[in-house]
Amino acid sequence: MRVAALPVLLVLGGAAPAPDPAISYELAPEMQGDAIAALDVTIRLKADKSGTTMIDWVDSWAGERRLGQWARDIRVEGASSTAPAPNGGRIVRSAPGAALVMRYRIVSAYDADPTAGSSEQAHPVVRPGWFYSVGEVLYARPVDRDEAPARFIWKGPKSLGFASDTEHATGLGGHPRTVGDILESIAIGGRDLSVSTVSLNGAPVRVAHIGSFNFDVQAFDKLAQQVVSVERDFWREDKAGPFLITAIPLASVPGRLSYGGTGRSDAFATWIDRDAPLSGLAWLLAHEYFHSWNARQLGRFPQQAEPEAYWLSEGFTDFYARRLMLRAGLWTPEQFVTDWNEMLRAYAASSYRATGNVAAAAKFWSGDYDAEKIPYQRGAMLAALWDRQLQAKGLGDLDTVLRAQLARTRNAKEPPQLTDGFVAEIGRAGLDIRPDLDRYLTRGEPLLLPEDAFGTCARLVTADVPVFERGWDPDAVSKAGNVLTGLDPASNAYAAGLRDGMKILRRVAGEPGNSAVDYVLEVQDGAEKRSFTFRPAGRKTLRTQQIVLDPARFAAEPDRCKAALAG
Repeated sequence: MRVAALPVLLVLGGAAPAPDPAISYELAPEMQGDAIAALDVTIRLKADKSGTTMIDWVDSWAGERRLGQWARDIRVEGASSTAPAPNGGRIVRSAPGAALVMRYRIVSAYDADPTAGSSEQAHPVVRPGWFYSVGEVLYARPVDRDEAPARFIWKGPKSLGFASDTEHATGLGGHPRTVGDILESIAIGGRDLSVSTVSLNGAPVRVAHIGSFNFDVQAFDKLAQQVVSVERDFWREDKAGPFLITAIPLASVPGRLSYGGTGRSDAFATWIDRDAPLSGLAWLLAHEYFHSWNARQLGRFPQQAEPEAYWLSEGFTDFYARRLMLRAGLWTPEQFVTDWNEMLRAYAASSYRATGNVAAAAKFWSGDYDAEKIPYQRGAMLAALWDRQLQAKGLGDLDTVLRAQLARTRNAKEPPQLTDGFVAEIGRAGLDIRPDLDRYLTRGEPLLLPEDAFGTCARLVTADVPVFERGWDPDAVSKAGNVLTGLDPASNAYAAGLRDGMKILRRVAGEPGNSAVDYVLEVQDGAEKRSFTFRPAGRKTLRTQQIVLDPARFAAEPDRCKAALAG
């Protein structure tokens, strides 16, 4: 795919100007001298024909149910009266069809730069020199009018950089921009905002970031553009529109590395630990960009039970993030296997391994780490299982099934429910997965993959191994400022000399979740820095699987083996 630099003058979207829509959104920084104090939002619209218009935030996003809590000084012009709406907005009474203007300020959820320990995607960041927020937090909307046409205007000074997918002339698939597109957006701005742009098959792809990272940001921009190219090739997407990728740095927390992201309709946003190595970010970028298709273009989520479909939307996305990075040469076979093995160990140790999908999904937003990760793990394993079954039966592979589902959904008058559409599509290919769904999702039976799930140059080895056990609760220690507390006297860590009150400075060696590799910690013990080594193995065992490469075959036929590993 050709990648070429774009000229400085760029018209995003390339569409002819449309008539002024009924609903207009304006965003501007509220300045106190040279500092950004808040973000001012103005919404212009016509009242409902009934004379009662509810302008409110969506019910929830990313587990946060109070999305209007950062709005201040809400006022509505053109109203005869207003009353509080359920999520912080206003119920407006006025003449039918009256011109309404709603204004408010968005303040920061943080008193300082967000850290790897404090960052939440649903919390707006407004700092003196920069800001970052998802649209669901920035923008209220007239209820039941998400499909109404909308436009966006940035009203900040030229000295303040700004980037948002709301600037694109059209929404996903080239349709006129709607209120829903404004809500599902990301906004980033600041004096030192950096934006690079390339053209992929004639469509602009921008990468915008602010602040400093410990990796080369130009290399990050290039990596992001490679990921976009690889995944558009996978989906055979030759008419993709403008796209935006954003990133902010998170202040590091000792002993913890954190990065994450969220897909938008024509963008994805990331929050990255400034100490994160670039080598670890290919998967994050691949995962988030794959969400441009899965799930938003493959089908709709079940109403009121979205997490019940995460095994497909998140688990399959994990599966393809790994697969496509290996196919593209952005990962080595060793990196691919290491990442899979970490996930397989975590799945084996999960407290939700034998829990049915509905019960586990109900806990997804509860803060329970195992409940959050089980749909990713289970879905990726199911993808591997069904991909191997399709190939073994001569029925194609999972790639062809998903492409067929995409085409069918795009041509449908009403998008099917996401998982129902997939079950029907793989059934058309000749594979009935309903028994597997009942076994592994409905009843929650633990899943073991077949030995040849990753081809002839690798095998899955099943064994009973000691559980991974540090000897302390990592969440409790993190909340205590990385000071050891509640250390188990029967643990290997205690036997090695670690004690409550020591502060963990960094992990020198070891793999979280891997009980077969020594942990090496550097700690502060009073005025002295000390190093401790121990094997993080508990007394109980668990049954797990690990992928083992065949070095002789890889040495003899590296290209064939890599292709087999990548499906």
